[in-house]
Amino acid sequence: MTNSLTSPRLAPQEKKWRQVYLALLPAVLFALALYQPGSLPSWLPLPTSCGAITGLPCIFCGATRAIHHLLHGDIGKALYYNWLAFPLVGGALVLFAVNALELWLDRNLLARAPRIRLTRASVGGLALGLGLLWCLQVYLAVSQHKTELLNPNGPLYSLVVR
Repeated sequence: MTNSLTSPRLAPQEKKWRQVYLALLPAVLFALALYQPGSLPSWLPLPTSCGAITGLPCIFCGATRAIHHLLHGDIGKALYYNWLAFPLVGGALVLFAVNALELWLDRNLLARAPRIRLTRASVGGLALGLGLLWCLQVYLAVSQHKTELLNPNGPLYSLVVR
C-alpha cells in the first residue's frame, strides 16, 4: 500500500520526455548564445516578423535578441528588446530544475499540482491578459522609439503613432 501523500513514480515514457527536455534546453540556449541578432538565414519561411507586417510589435517581438543579450550578460539590451525574456528564461530554468529533480527522485512531483480548467472565464482572462501584454509591448516600442520593432508602412502603425 502506498502513502497518499507520496508522488507517483515516473512512467518510462515520462522519463524519456524529461531526458529529452534536459538535453534540449541547454542546446537551445547555447544556440541562442551563438546566434548573432540580425543574421537570419535565407531559408527561413517568414523572413520578417509580425511587427514588420502589421507595423506594431507582437508580444514576443525582440525576444530572441533579448535572450541572446541576456545570455551574454547584457541586461540593459535584454530589457530594451523585450522584458519578457526574463520570465521566459526563468520559467525554462525552473522547469529544468523540476525535471532534473523528478528524474533524480523518480517521482512525478507535479502530479498533485492543481490543474487549470478551461472555462469561459479562464479563456477570457487569458485573452484579456494577452491583450494587455500586447498593449504594453506596443506602448514600450512606441514610447522608446524602437525603430527595429516598428514598421511605418504597416497598416496598424498609423493608427497608434501620430
